[in-house]
Amino acid sequence: MTHKAGLAAGDLAAWNKAAVAALTATTPDAIAAALEGALRQVLEFDVILVAALYRDAPPGAPYYGGGIEEPSPAYHDGPYLLDPFYNRFLAGTTEGCFRLSDLVPEGFLRSEYFSSYYRHLEIGDELGLLTALDSRSAAHVSLTRQRGRGRFTSRDAEWLLAAAPLAREAIRRMNAGAAPTRADPAAFHEGLRRAYERFGTSVLTERERDVVHLLLQGNSAKAIARALNISPDTARNHLKRIYPKLEVSSQAELFALFFQALAQVEPGFDGDPLSRLVR
Repeated sequence: MTHKAGLAAGDLAAWNKAAVAALTATTPDAIAAALEGALRQVLEFDVILVAALYRDAPPGAPYYGGGIEEPSPAYHDGPYLLDPFYNRFLAGTTEGCFRLSDLVPEGFLRSEYFSSYYRHLEIGDELGLLTALDSRSAAHVSLTRQRGRGRFTSRDAEWLLAAAPLAREAIRRMNAGAAPTRADPAAFHEGLRRAYERFGTSVLTERERDVVHLLLQGNSAKAIARALNISPDTARNHLKRIYPKLEVSSQAELFALFFQALAQVEPGFDGDPLSRLVR
């Protein structure tokens, strides 16, 4: 009789126990914690984010595991608009496992979005799973390792992708059992999306707004130049004009201003969110 190489019997038993817990737990937090426990049987990571992503609403049932608190502002209150994994989902990808470094532009790990929103996580590497829930939504699992630890490997990606059926069902059950955070999440999302598109329209040119959007997404001046087919000097000159118009002096201040403006937006607002700020 031959035995297949793979998990030891004890490891397989621990995986099965955690998987059953994820499929039988009755509260969103218990389901997510059981899913985290199952993934820790086969993968090493420090922090996990579990969420359902939607094309027309904010992420649902967000869960952070690993002993950390969710960054502020909360992921589903606006930062998801800039998330590389969310934007990969919007672009049409609903199945796959990706390294963060495969999705982001040059300089992203030095960007203000990354350093401001993820600084306290001390992220050295990130691996993200996307798997479809239906035509308009996907389950998302993000695993991170802190700086100084080994990077995720292709084998790690294979294991996380293999866990997609469990993740998909666990996140579906989490979201079904979660209390609604807003009366009209679709209207809230549309308000955020429009605010993002119109940020700075009252003071910036169309090209300057293109630059700001790319900067907020974590692009460096060189990456912005490539995306807009302009020279790096031209991209930097745009920034020199943008900062005074927005009354900021750095990318850090621009990033803070953007989220201050988003916080003022309510469903139905269709103008420049900067107009709601008293400055």
